[in-house]
Amino acid sequence: MDQRVKQRQDTIRQLLDSDSLTLDTARAALLSLLDVTASAQTGPDVTSYGTDGSLSREVVDAKYEGQEQVGDDLDATMLHALQSAQE
Repeated sequence: MDQRVKQRQDTIRQLLDSDSLTLDTARAALLSLLDVTASAQTGPDVTSYGTDGSLSREVVDAKYEGQEQVGDDLDATMLHALQSAQE
């Protein structure tokens, strides 16, 4: 993990632990995250292969497979956390 990512995650953790975090802010953040995971899980379209078709199907498929897996993992983690909080 590079320094930029580590710093961003540290900042997020600090904000989550902050007394100023409201339920509405947390809800908005989770809904935004859900939009990102939905976007990550959409498949390739015509423009995914480059303007001149320079990207091979294997490269594009691998990219979207990786994105879809990350989206699935984030969704599953969020669902588990939310369900656990209600138990």
